[in-house]
Amino acid sequence: RFGFGASIPLDKALGPEVLLADEMNGAPLTPLHGAPLRLVVPGTIGARSVKWLGEITLQAEPSDNYFQAVAYQHFPPDVDATTAVEGAGRMLDELFVSAAICVPEAGAVLPAGPVTVSGYAVGQGGRLVERIEVSADGGQTWTEAALRGVHRQWAWQLWSATVQLAPGRQTLVARAIDSSGYTQPADVGETWNYKGYMNNAWHRVEVQVG
Repeated sequence: RFGFGASIPLDKALGPEVLLADEMNGAPLTPLHGAPLRLVVPGTIGARSVKWLGEITLQAEPSDNYFQAVAYQHFPPDVDATTAVEGAGRMLDELFVSAAICVPEAGAVLPAGPVTVSGYAVGQGGRLVERIEVSADGGQTWTEAALRGVHRQWAWQLWSATVQLAPGRQTLVARAIDSSGYTQPADVGETWNYKGYMNNAWHRVEVQVG
């Protein structure tokens, strides 16, 4: 048996956005969310926001804990489970820019005409999301979405857009662009890796219109 461990760069650890949390929404943190103490590191993969925190150490090199040094690694597309060398991949760190459609759900049956599509987006490494575009025809034409709720660094950006649906089986697509110009790849083949991590290709939701 061995414990979970992770590390972040010192300049990130000293950033004002990084928290040691013992409360959530004004109430004591629950065990499910990491009580008695949880590290919160916005803009990075969830594994850096360590639950049930036991200790913090200052060291010169990244953590050699199995989960950071071996398990949570990104390999290029030509590597698979039979050729991967443990520890030779790239450590996962910043979240990639991404947008997701929450409404409507995949497989929904909708009437032809205008429909509201909504969801959330995040910028690369917690950057501001500047633009979200939605397509109702699989990516042939695009409509700019309206940004909803808060618009600030580190926060999920809510959005919605009204698009016109034609009869038949249609594919809704969403993509985001952040304040540094990072965009999402169109196809999962551009970001594929055998572990499945960090897939931020355009989000697609198929619906039936009729």
